[in-house]
Amino acid sequence: MAKRLMVLLSLALALPAHAQLAEQVDLKKPERPVPGANEAMIVLRPHAPGMAGDNRILLYRYDPATRKVAVDAQGKPIGTKITYSYTVFGGKKGEKALRVAILPAGDYVLAGRTFNVNYTDIFCLGAPSFTVLPGSVTYIGDFEMLALEKMADGERRNAMRYSLDLESTREQFATAYPGLSAELESWQPTNGATFQCLGDEFVAYAVPAGGKP
Repeated sequence: MAKRLMVLLSLALALPAHAQLAEQVDLKKPERPVPGANEAMIVLRPHAPGMAGDNRILLYRYDPATRKVAVDAQGKPIGTKITYSYTVFGGKKGEKALRVAILPAGDYVLAGRTFNVNYTDIFCLGAPSFTVLPGSVTYIGDFEMLALEKMADGERRNAMRYSLDLESTREQFATAYPGLSAELESWQPTNGATFQCLGDEFVAYAVPAGGKP
């Protein structure tokens, strides 16, 4: 445990002073970047039952000790954003779109989602946090993007429904990264991470214990 903590601390200290919120890997391009020595890969699959706009799933660097997400010199969160779009201009009903991101190893939080790019729901009142180690390939789930869905109280809100299907994801992932598919493992999230509320609407978001529905 002490060795692992030292590794993660050294990685945190090595982060660039002006890190940006990174984009996902573009799987439409022939290049297939892989994690470097102090990097990890995350894998997820957004999908939607109908038009759900242009969305971003936000994953931020997180410090469990201070309960804060890392920000750059301009106060912008550091991490990655996963894009998913289903509008009149593109997207397919129900299709699970493979998304991959490469990022520094360390602690992260599933911080929120945007709806139509500019409206951000931030899960700062409680969110799943998790750790990715150097060289790891971590599947964090499938996320159904819902736009103005009618809730139990009768109100309509944006929502993001979670599910997990490791084997199906492994098969899909193998088409892009055949050499890494055997390394793909499910995340081990811990609910309840709180942090700075940097967005438009502040809520809590939790996944089932152990990340499994």
